[in-house]
Amino acid sequence: MAPGVNIVSLRSPNSYLDKLQKSSRVENDYTTLSGTSMATPICAGVVALMKEANPNLTPDKIKELLMTNTDVWRDRDKNVFGSGYINAERSVPN
Repeated sequence: MAPGVNIVSLRSPNSYLDKLQKSSRVENDYTTLSGTSMATPICAGVVALMKEANPNLTPDKIKELLMTNTDVWRDRDKNVFGSGYINAERSVPN
């Protein structure tokens, strides 16, 4: 899992979403949103850091590193919460 609730990100002034959700604005340049559209870029950023650290990583190895280096919640159902919470620091190879 990647964080996807109440993520503060850059605002796109006068966009449809900006006009629709004025209450989500944070100061003048930012907005707060939730959902997969916020979680996906966080995961993509972690993968970019992984590829920067080791350009030879295969998609399967990236998946393995992401899944085996999560912060696991012991009291959560894996069928709902997956392998755990993404941990960028542990997922990026040295």
